[in-house]
Amino acid sequence: MDGGKGRRINFLAMSMTMLFALLLLSPLSLASEETPLANETITDGRITGFQSDLSQDYLRQWNMSEGEWFSLSLQCNQCEAQVTLDGITTTTTSVLSLQAMSTSSVELVITSAEEEYISYSLIQNIDENYATTRPAPSESLILNEVSMCGEILECLQPNRGNLFGIGYGEFNESQYLRGILQQSNPEYIPIHVSTGDTLELQFTHATADILLSVYFQNQTSEHLNEQTLEQANALTANEFSDSKFWHFSEEGRALLKVESNSLETAWAIKAMLYNDGNANTFIQDHEDMKIVGHFSTTATIEMNDTQKFTLQSIHSDAEVRIDQLVSGSWISGEFQTLTSELETVFYPYPNISAARFTVESEVHWIEIHSEDFADIDSGEDAPSYLPASASTENSSWPRMPLQSGQLEGQLTLAIHDTADVYRIEIEGWDKSQHLVKILIEGSNLEVLQLELWSIDQEKWIDEDARTVILVNGKIQTVLEMSHGTHFFRVSLLDSANNTNHSWGEDVPSIPYFVSSMYTLIDEGDEPYFPPDEHAEKWGTIARFFLGSLFLIPVILLGIQQYRSKKSAENLLVKTEQLAWFKQQMDSGEVTPQQSRKNLTKALHAITMLEWEDANKAWGPTDLEYRTENVAMAVWKLDHRMAKEPNAIPLMVGVHILEGNWDLAALRFDAPVGGAWKIELVEPRFLHRGEEVFLDTMAKGNKTFIMAEITGNATTVDIELNGRMDGEPSATRIPTTLALNEL
Repeated sequence: MDGGKGRRINFLAMSMTMLFALLLLSPLSLASEETPLANETITDGRITGFQSDLSQDYLRQWNMSEGEWFSLSLQCNQCEAQVTLDGITTTTTSVLSLQAMSTSSVELVITSAEEEYISYSLIQNIDENYATTRPAPSESLILNEVSMCGEILECLQPNRGNLFGIGYGEFNESQYLRGILQQSNPEYIPIHVSTGDTLELQFTHATADILLSVYFQNQTSEHLNEQTLEQANALTANEFSDSKFWHFSEEGRALLKVESNSLETAWAIKAMLYNDGNANTFIQDHEDMKIVGHFSTTATIEMNDTQKFTLQSIHSDAEVRIDQLVSGSWISGEFQTLTSELETVFYPYPNISAARFTVESEVHWIEIHSEDFADIDSGEDAPSYLPASASTENSSWPRMPLQSGQLEGQLTLAIHDTADVYRIEIEGWDKSQHLVKILIEGSNLEVLQLELWSIDQEKWIDEDARTVILVNGKIQTVLEMSHGTHFFRVSLLDSANNTNHSWGEDVPSIPYFVSSMYTLIDEGDEPYFPPDEHAEKWGTIARFFLGSLFLIPVILLGIQQYRSKKSAENLLVKTEQLAWFKQQMDSGEVTPQQSRKNLTKALHAITMLEWEDANKAWGPTDLEYRTENVAMAVWKLDHRMAKEPNAIPLMVGVHILEGNWDLAALRFDAPVGGAWKIELVEPRFLHRGEEVFLDTMAKGNKTFIMAEITGNATTVDIELNGRMDGEPSATRIPTTLALNEL
């Protein structure tokens, strides 16, 4: 037992001794690199500085082999660095490069008399044996390995303010070449390059002036590139020179010549290879589009002829050529300069399916934004002309819904688009009649006009047309049409002065909004299909039977006419009908719903009376006005007569004394406050906003309507406008009707 205990004690002692030895020999720099101190700054995987602490010195240790060099560049106010190498301590406040005489550890201690941020750049190990004479092209050499960028978007970050490649890690990583010019002789570093490679070089550490030249060598010849990378003075810690780029069109080796006018100039060069110019990228997704690369990059983007691309070159200028695939054939473009200060807008040719972008520059980052300029969400840019015939394929003319809210269109002046023609499809029976209203709204209406055509479906000519411009803040028109295909056009009044620029030049478009309304006037004749024998046999029997039944509507019509006539006679005998309706509701004998129903019937019957008799039957008017052509009367109704909540019911009568009116409309205008909105009209007329469309009114015609209006105004003006005998005309009651007493 005592022997076993002794062996355990000896083993424990040996283990503690070995652990202590490992702790002594372990370099502190490795620990600090794996677990950075809290006050250290790590930039792209490299320690670049720290915040000094008066109570504690900054310490960093590493190992060096015999003959290796290290180099330190320091940037601070009151700091100094002490480096202990081979038992000798050397102090510096700026730059220091030393060579190890034996294999040993190095200790770097940085102190400061004040709390400050200390920036430093350190190359821990420089072990190079570069040639000092330029080798011949045929001479065999061991080539240096240089990092190849595999994914271009991971190597560049334009938000840093440049398009330089990002080196990662300390200066001993493969992305960096490092060396020291001990004498005045230059040194040559060979690097293998392939066809299409672009080599980026950048000084990241230099203790004195330094110059870099690049030779290209193949098996038989060499060429000195005129471009050089030069640093006139020592680089401040962690400040880099600009990057420069060399492109190689054939395989061989790049020979870097590094020279300096100063002795013992230590240097580090970030070296990155790119080979991203050969592929032709195909892009279908228009989100976050970009073209990134070196020397020459090609990308083909799927697009149509209603899409425009806005190109922005980031941080540097570039040359771009845009080829267009039109109807299956490529049309070549010309090279143009993209500047980093300006956006460039590209408009495609008609019938395009793809565009090929070829970008040339040392390095480029082109961001592309796609925007659609199709009209009314149709995916098409509306043509400026009508189809030549009924047999013409008209699917490229955008179809306007018969009932639609605001849809956006635009005249794209950049491509000389000065007119948009839209298609209207009306389904119906033969000889049916339809009323279509088109309204144009926007901020540039004064330069636009609207044309609406009713097309003869057999002759393919316009049988009726309207052309209107801005009137009373709107562009609108109404036209009766048959079933079939019809068209309207939105165009510039002065197209010549708006197209005095080159096709495709980026000029502002003219946007507008188009909406439509539709009413069926006459259903027309139902189509006839010849019956078979059985249908004809039983049809004859059914006709005799149904013929007798058809007399029922005639009888009912006669009864209705008789009742209407009797109602009119009763109204003529009775006066103060509106007061009577109010009295009935006050007494509770009838409900407001029943009173409203009775009033609707009376509105139909009252038109059979003379104008004065009809007005007398309703009771005293609240407003009355007469001209030589039109007579108008207005009554305020009890608020209980309104069907819509919070609506104000009004009754208006219109009597045409002279002339024939078409496109007649009653307008309820609010002289003060927000606009009135018409919620309900009895009898049912087409209405929108503050207008009621009365259609055609001939001489002697009498019309009475009840309109329910809502709004926050307290007064209303009533006017009749339209065309009398083909001429624009309007009549407005000069007295404003106060509604606050309702």
